[in-house]
Amino acid sequence: MAAKADWERVPIDEKIQMFLRVSDQMADIYRADLNATTMLGQAKTMVQAEIDSACELIDFFRFNCFFAKELMKYQPISEDPSTTLNLLRYRALEGFIASVTPFNFTAIAGNLAYTPCVMGNVTLWKPSDTAILSNYLIYKIFRDAGFPDGVVNFLPSDGPVFGKTVTAHQDLAAVNFTGSVPTFQWLWKAVGENLQNFTGFPKLIGECGGKNYHFVHPTAEVKTVVASTIRSA
Repeated sequence: MAAKADWERVPIDEKIQMFLRVSDQMADIYRADLNATTMLGQAKTMVQAEIDSACELIDFFRFNCFFAKELMKYQPISEDPSTTLNLLRYRALEGFIASVTPFNFTAIAGNLAYTPCVMGNVTLWKPSDTAILSNYLIYKIFRDAGFPDGVVNFLPSDGPVFGKTVTAHQDLAAVNFTGSVPTFQWLWKAVGENLQNFTGFPKLIGECGGKNYHFVHPTAEVKTVVASTIRSA
C-alpha cells in the first residue's frame, strides 16, 4: 500500500508510455523468451506460444492503454459551464487488487496482474503453480524496465493460504480472477462473509472455465473434424 500513494501521483500519460515501452520490448528483445518459457512451463507448441505469450499479451497492454486514453477524454455534460461545471476525476480503487491468474494463458496472467496499474492501482499477483516460469518473466521484464517496486507484487503461494489472507484484509478492493468455478465461488463467499471488515465493498471480476464446444455441420468431413478436435484440445 505504501507504493500505491506514489504510483497514483504518476501522471497517466507517463504510466501509459511505460506500458508501451514494455510492450515494444516484449515484441522485440523478449519475444523469444516469452514464447520459450510458455512452451517449457505450460507445454505449448511454438505456434500456440506465439499466439498467446507474444501476440495476445502485447495486444492486451497496447489496447488497454488506448482504452485508458479514450476513457480520460470523457467528462459529464455541463449545460451551462459558467453556472455549473461538472467534472469527473478518475482515481484508483481504495485498496489493493488480488489478481489470481490461470495456468493456460500467459497473456491472461499478465493482463490481470498489470492492466489495473494503468489506472493507478496496485496488485498482489498469485500466479498458477504451473505457469510460474512465464509469469515470473513478465514480472522481471517490467521490473527491469523501471516499473516501481510494490506496484505489482509477485506472490507464488498456496491457493487457500493466499485466498484466506487477501479476503481477510481490510484493504482488499477487488479480486481479478480467471480460473475454476469452485475457486471463484469460494472467493466470492469469503468476501461476502467478511464484508463488515473491509474499508469498502470489494469488486469481484471473474472468468471461469469454458467448454470449447464445437459446431459440426452435417456435411463436414469426419476425419478432418476428428483431427482438428484433437489438435485443439
